[in-house]
Amino acid sequence: MIRDEFLMIARRALRTHRGSDSVTAGAVRPSPIGPLVEWEGPLLARERQRRLLPGGGHVLGAPSGPDLLAVLVRFQACRWRHGPPHAPLTWADDLAARQPRIFQHPPCSHAGWSWLWQAGAELITEHGVPKGFRTVDTKEKFGSLRWYTEAKVDDTYADNVIGCIDHISNFVCEYCGAPGLLRKGSWVKCMCEAHAQGRKPFRAEEA
Repeated sequence: MIRDEFLMIARRALRTHRGSDSVTAGAVRPSPIGPLVEWEGPLLARERQRRLLPGGGHVLGAPSGPDLLAVLVRFQACRWRHGPPHAPLTWADDLAARQPRIFQHPPCSHAGWSWLWQAGAELITEHGVPKGFRTVDTKEKFGSLRWYTEAKVDDTYADNVIGCIDHISNFVCEYCGAPGLLRKGSWVKCMCEAHAQGRKPFRAEEA
């Protein structure tokens, strides 16, 4: 199940990445931080996407495929760390208490994204929290997770992890953490089939 979830989210998150069809998942390896999915993507582009502007130049697009998959592996490790996924009602307060240098206030979302916040906080902490780092705001907007931060020094690693978290949230159900899609409705929400209650995805080919 862990491997199948990984592949489903990866397929959707890498839909526009060159070489994404070469991505495969192998064993799920136990580790102290949770089960780690081993993957290969020999043709997956390693550079970050860039979108060309009509008048010339470009803007940065989605993070690179390998970076996205590395964060996705950690998300799944957090989600399945203690057996079948379950987020207690106090997950946000608990996470802020465990990661006070990352979250000065509990992150704001439904419980399905709790493991995305957790994965990002753990990766940034392990790499080294940037000087003066603080989370300014956390929320859901247009169906995606938004994580706004500031720091006294630029930190490409932390910025990239947060960019990966934001991107992956488009394909993770905000309510339970299972593979999801952005769904039509009065409010755009990323939901799995079980929580969608008949709401259709924006892209029919992704369903």
